[in-house]
Amino acid sequence: MKLLNLKIFLTASILVLTVFSFAQQTPNQRKDLEQKRKELVAKIQDTKKVLEETRSQKSNSLKHLKAISSQIRTRENIINNVLQQIAFITAQINFEQDTITKLKSDLFILKDEYAKNILGAYKARNVYDKMMFIFSSQSFNQAIKRIQYLNQYSDYRRHQAELIIKKQNELIEQLNSLLAKKREKLELINMKEDEKKELEGDKKEEGEVLTVLQKKEKELRKQLAENEKAAKKLNKAIEEMIAHEIAEARRKEEEAHRREEAARLAAIPKGTIAPPAKKETPKPATAEKEMYLTPEALKISNDFEGNKNNLPWPVEKGYITELFGQHAHPTLKGVMVNSNGVDIATQSGASVRCVFKGTVAAVFSVPGMGKIVLVSHGKYFTAYAKLASVNAGIEKGKQLNMKDAIGTVMTDEEQDVTEVHFEVWNMDKKIDPQLWLKD
Repeated sequence: MKLLNLKIFLTASILVLTVFSFAQQTPNQRKDLEQKRKELVAKIQDTKKVLEETRSQKSNSLKHLKAISSQIRTRENIINNVLQQIAFITAQINFEQDTITKLKSDLFILKDEYAKNILGAYKARNVYDKMMFIFSSQSFNQAIKRIQYLNQYSDYRRHQAELIIKKQNELIEQLNSLLAKKREKLELINMKEDEKKELEGDKKEEGEVLTVLQKKEKELRKQLAENEKAAKKLNKAIEEMIAHEIAEARRKEEEAHRREEAARLAAIPKGTIAPPAKKETPKPATAEKEMYLTPEALKISNDFEGNKNNLPWPVEKGYITELFGQHAHPTLKGVMVNSNGVDIATQSGASVRCVFKGTVAAVFSVPGMGKIVLVSHGKYFTAYAKLASVNAGIEKGKQLNMKDAIGTVMTDEEQDVTEVHFEVWNMDKKIDPQLWLKD
């Protein structure tokens, strides 16, 4: 009996530990997936507003195409997210089914053993037999041990009954949980199918808009040329300003070093030979195109790096219409587009905000790109272009915190787009902003 109890206890303990370990991981993972899905659905709502507007105007513009393409990418992400949730909940269902099987097995063993005990107790139910069992002892100590045995046997049967009830309750809980998980899985499957239908409709609409736009090739090529011209001017301006920041940081460092050396020499009594200068500790950067970083600037750089894929968007609501790097033009066959950052479509009059703490390095304008604010984050820089206006007080040297408003987004009436152009630079190297912004 003791061996049986020990076996059941060990099985139950292992089961509890396994369930606890699994439960520790699953809620957070499911919660993250669900939160991500809600954020994607919110993005769908943003693009829907733009699509409804363009549909009502029957414009079939590039803005329309970019909005529907963005919605397609978001829907595909939602479907992938739901598939992950389905896979995850399927694993939970399988796990709970295994748990139920183990509980049923333990319950069967307990009931079988309990039935045998009850049968044995029934056969030896006569009180006289128990008294004879005690009084037939060879010694007083043996009689005490037999009394203890009978008491323990009674406790054991009561414990077995309690254990059976407990196992039955655990089994009922697991069955209810399993049914809930199966219902949840069915809801996710229905959700996936609904999204797939919406995706098919979006792709059909994208094809129709694309067909119309391809007939406007001359107009689109002119628009592309104007955009490329403005982008080149912006790129040149940013490169020059970053180069100036690097040179200025180097100049300040070298000037500080000269002052330290002059002060050291001035402190030496006349007529004595000046000892050689102490060997300098290597600076954070020494190459010609790199910049010396103060401890504060180095910390900001490290903090910026530590927030990769977790920075807030430069606008509260929006969706990406132009990706970073070189890629095919959405309508012009054989034409490649190269973007130094990303374009984020948003609402008219939306506030543009700084994505991380830093210092304003420059405020300037470029035809076709509106007003631009360049912010330094140590060796990193973020650029915010296509601003209609810059907020009062936003000027060179201004200290900014994360999400501080810097201006208002510009609306291009000719192209009928409201978007902010956002870039991230590591010194003189352009990097993909999507790798830094929170998904």
